[in-house]
Amino acid sequence: MIKPGLEISAQEIRALKRDLKEIEPSLQRQFVKDIKIIGSEAAKPIKAAIRGARPLSGMRFNYGVTGWGRGTPIDSTTVRSKLKTGGRSLNTSLVSVRVNSPAVNIMDMAGRSGAYVGQGRRKTGRTPVVRRTSDGSLIAYARRTPVEAGRKFIQNLNAAAGILKRGASRIAWPSVEKDLPNYERRIDGVIESYYRTANRKFN
Repeated sequence: MIKPGLEISAQEIRALKRDLKEIEPSLQRQFVKDIKIIGSEAAKPIKAAIRGARPLSGMRFNYGVTGWGRGTPIDSTTVRSKLKTGGRSLNTSLVSVRVNSPAVNIMDMAGRSGAYVGQGRRKTGRTPVVRRTSDGSLIAYARRTPVEAGRKFIQNLNAAAGILKRGASRIAWPSVEKDLPNYERRIDGVIESYYRTANRKFN
């Protein structure tokens, strides 16, 4: 077993989960549950920040799936633990908080990659071919995506969120960034506790 306190890779966490399952299947489930409890606490300020966000008027009065508050509740989140015992990747998130609302994802992340919305597929200025069923027929077409309109949209999102400089996101990341060291320390504590449990069984 790896000694607690060392930097731990994703593969080592998977090995720990396998060992816990070998000792007692419920131990592995409790390990994941304990990690996700911390993720659920991290989700609380994200939910609060979403509820306090000011969406653009076009999102408030949009009655489609990307409308603000249409369909999926705006503060709906899912806490996930991605590490599976048979995985191979060396680095991956042990726990993550997923924002479920399409509208919130747009508000939070659109344009944060560094490319403005509106450049189109591979910067061609046009969307990919879209197929829709109308009266039982398939319609294929590509729409133009004006770059200036995309840039203005991103600027409006930044202004609504009070963004002055580029960051990881507009809503979710700023709401938890200052508390991340605390969450990380607590997750490290959970991992070390389960390492000690496994060490007592195998040594």
